Amino acid sequence: MQERVPFIVAEFGSDVDPFILHLFAALAEKERALISRRTKDALAAAKARGVQLGNPELAAANRAAARERAEALRPVLMELRDL
Repeated sequence: MQERVPFIVAEFGSDVDPFILHLFAALAEKERALISRRTKDALAAAKARGVQLGNPELAAANRAAARERAEALRPVLMELRDL
């Protein structure tokens, strides 16, 4: 909107007032912040209740893959370190 690039919002059509678009953008930004806060609060409450967050099997698989990749790169990194 600041660049004066015209665009069309499906619900409003092509002749929507830029002020209305700014209002909707501000409301969307506020809603995003509210959703983020509620999500963080809910995760903190679940953690406080002792709920285990995340997928331990996936985390273990990711750690194993990272270790495997690190071992594969070890010779290359050692060679580069010795330059």
